[in-house]
Amino acid sequence: MSGIQTTHRLKQCRNKTQVTDTRRKQMKKYIQAGVKLWCIWMMCGWNASFAQTPVTVRLSAGGADRAIQSAIEKAQKNGSREVYLPAGHYLISRAIRIPSDFTLRASKDAYIELKKGSNQCLLQNEDLINGNRNITVTGGRWNGNGWSQTRTIRDKVEHSEFCFGMFFYKVKRLEVAAMQIDSTRSWGIAYMECDTVHVHDIHFQQNPFRDGRQTSALMQNGDGVTGGGNDVLIENISGFTNDDLVAFAAGGASFQGKMSPFPACDYKNITVRNIFPQHIYDSIPTLKAVAFYTFEHRTVANITIENVQGNTAAASVLFYSLFDKVGYFRNVRVSKVSGANVYARAAHPDLPKVYGVICVKHSVIDSISFHDISRTETQYANPQFLFDGTTVIDRLEIGNVRILHKNIPGNLFLHAEHATIRNSSITAIKISPL
Repeated sequence: MSGIQTTHRLKQCRNKTQVTDTRRKQMKKYIQAGVKLWCIWMMCGWNASFAQTPVTVRLSAGGADRAIQSAIEKAQKNGSREVYLPAGHYLISRAIRIPSDFTLRASKDAYIELKKGSNQCLLQNEDLINGNRNITVTGGRWNGNGWSQTRTIRDKVEHSEFCFGMFFYKVKRLEVAAMQIDSTRSWGIAYMECDTVHVHDIHFQQNPFRDGRQTSALMQNGDGVTGGGNDVLIENISGFTNDDLVAFAAGGASFQGKMSPFPACDYKNITVRNIFPQHIYDSIPTLKAVAFYTFEHRTVANITIENVQGNTAAASVLFYSLFDKVGYFRNVRVSKVSGANVYARAAHPDLPKVYGVICVKHSVIDSISFHDISRTETQYANPQFLFDGTTVIDRLEIGNVRILHKNIPGNLFLHAEHATIRNSSITAIKISPL
């Protein structure tokens, strides 16, 4: 019996040893796996934390151009894809180029200035041939030194020197916000052939003079925000520009007789709201507050314009098909517009003697409505609504219009003598002296 018991105990010990070895191997595997997971977590966590930190631009002897562009390259490499411009003066001589999936943020005290005579934009997207996506630019004060720049328009977009403030071409998902733009030779913020655009909270102080003799720069195509695209929201825009504060274009534009190379396109879903044109030096007003243009028989559809407040040199709201080629507007709604034409025509002989505060020229519109329109007139017997002889409107609605005037005789309400208006509803019109 003792021999059998000894053999049995040896088997038990042997079995226990095998179990212990098996458990030891399992525990070793668990520990190794845990260490690997911990290392992966630490690496991923560190990288994620690092990637969330934007690159801050530090000015050096190499100049602001190189510093900003180098910071953009570094932010692309480290994965943050964001650059921050702290307070300071950044003098540049060429456009800052923004790649896809990128954010440039600037302090409100960052002053970015284009060197005189550079003939460049302040900023543009990187690829002007194929376009980019997901670009955000916010903050800062941007000065284009407008009348020192010479713009050159060529047959291709990428070869032209438009001298815009900011230029975005073929960008999908674009946001530009919370900044001031001063004195650009052409448009302050330009976006062409873009989709899903949000431009908001921008203030403009464009140069009102084009030479040292203080010759007026009005009508020199120095818009504030101008562009063309689908699903566009422009809101909270204020200040002075020597042309349109906000413009939307279905195609090419003319810069003092030279056609730009932007193609004509159909666009839809555009909202413009909270627009505040202002005077500069208490005497010269913005030329127009909001203007929509078609080109080459193109169509712009689903337009909403809301809350435009402030006096202008010409129209508060304009719809116009350019270059005597009838264009089309579809489903247009305009509301809460207040303002008058206040600039003396004698002071600027190129301005039309009669310009409707709300004006439609050379256009075909299926449906357009105007509601909550007000004006205080102390100078001119201009009509509130002017539809020229080439205008065709299928359905027109005008409601809740209030015009106060300072004993001015003449037609202050509507001029549409030769326009074709097939159906109309006009209600709640009040015209009375101050």
